[in-house]
Amino acid sequence: MSRVICRCKAFVTGLACLQFSLLFAVQPAHAGASEWIDIQVVDGLMYMDSEIAGITGSSFIDTGAQVNAINGRFLQSEGLSFKKGRSVTMRGAFSESRRNTYREIPVTILGTQINFQRLVELDLGSPETQLILGAGFLELYIFQFDYPNSRMRLITRDSVDLRAISNVETKKNPEGGSPLVRVSLDEKTDAWLMMDTGMTGGIVIDRDLAGRLDWIDTYATVTKPVTGAISSGKMEEFRAPSLQFGEFKIESPLVWIPTKGESMKYFETNTPLGSRIASRGTSKGILGYDVLQHFVVTIDYKSGHTHFYPGEKFPKEPETEK
Repeated sequence: MSRVICRCKAFVTGLACLQFSLLFAVQPAHAGASEWIDIQVVDGLMYMDSEIAGITGSSFIDTGAQVNAINGRFLQSEGLSFKKGRSVTMRGAFSESRRNTYREIPVTILGTQINFQRLVELDLGSPETQLILGAGFLELYIFQFDYPNSRMRLITRDSVDLRAISNVETKKNPEGGSPLVRVSLDEKTDAWLMMDTGMTGGIVIDRDLAGRLDWIDTYATVTKPVTGAISSGKMEEFRAPSLQFGEFKIESPLVWIPTKGESMKYFETNTPLGSRIASRGTSKGILGYDVLQHFVVTIDYKSGHTHFYPGEKFPKEPETEK
């Protein structure tokens, strides 16, 4: 399992940043932020309660998705039908697929009803999963995800200058989508990886890049099937010695690379609607759950700024006797 080491120079030399970090990580709420909202982290995905047409279920938050999507299995299981829109071509890890879209769907999230103007139909497994909440949802607020304690909250942009306190080098994805994080894969090789809460592994990089790092010949790999909402294929999995971003060093991160001869859409130059990875030369892969799980992550999807705080699981408050 991966492990995080914090080299706390940034926190020691920046008292304001430290105070801000502690405020975010410990306090239940502050001006401009919602109360903490419980979520479920299942197989690396963050689920929250949702309701469609009066039917309760759950939806997961996916910073790597440039669209919001609805589960076709949910629609079929409940016998629901909505107005159809124009179909779109969606790109998965290994192939593309033409998918239906639906319009004006009444969804209740966080106690508020939202009429989604367009949702793409995807296969999200169990009918109890209703939606993928992607770019259209995430652009509304700054989001803070406390992975160790399975909770999140929403923060208004006028209440915090995330750019001023950002402690990790990130930038807005020029192709749209989740911010890009600069990571060091070894002492000589840096790469921009897209931060993706919908990716259950650690990092995904191009096979060619892994070869240049001498990782393929050095570490024993395991081939495993990978199934997504659009396409399926095979990846090779292994643990690299470490990666670093900002003041944080992750030991033994989980790495996925395409199997030899496998063509992955992640690393092609075009980025149509629904793609996870920006064009070649911008992003070299994905930063996923095996790394993010150690942190309280604050992300402004719209501006591309982020803040990472090494989180820990807080003990629950004892129940008061009645």
